[in-house]
Amino acid sequence: MPSSLPLLVLADSHQSDGNTLLALARRQGVLLDGALAVAGQGAPPPSLPPGSTPPFILLAHGIDCLPALQAVRADPRCRAALLLSPDGDARHERALAFPALVVCHRPDPRHPRLTQAATLASVWQARLHLLQSHDALAELAPLFAALARLAAQPLGGDC
Repeated sequence: MPSSLPLLVLADSHQSDGNTLLALARRQGVLLDGALAVAGQGAPPPSLPPGSTPPFILLAHGIDCLPALQAVRADPRCRAALLLSPDGDARHERALAFPALVVCHRPDPRHPRLTQAATLASVWQARLHLLQSHDALAELAPLFAALARLAAQPLGGDC
């Protein structure tokens, strides 16, 4: 079932995790140009003009996770985040004001260490999920669906 909220996608199609997030977005009925933004690995996060977009769900991976969160941390339109294999220093991070799911691969030379993702998840007060299968997309789909349902619920003050 497609998400009722638009997606802000920061993914690098040259990396497997980026392709996984883009495929997940396509499963939600989002075309590449239909996402609020698609950026390359390490690209600056998009700036969202105040009030010009509806509430959204953030999808980011790798080194794009921290800059993306910095861009949306204080934006009440960000209702949830799915962060795949986040990479970065947790020193200056803090709890998020919206539900978040941190997903990472089993320890493998191609992916950031589990301890780094677990540390970031803890600091963000996010749920941590360790991928069990080789088909990350199939495993992410129901996790994202649950996150999207949570994100679509009205916030205090919403009618």
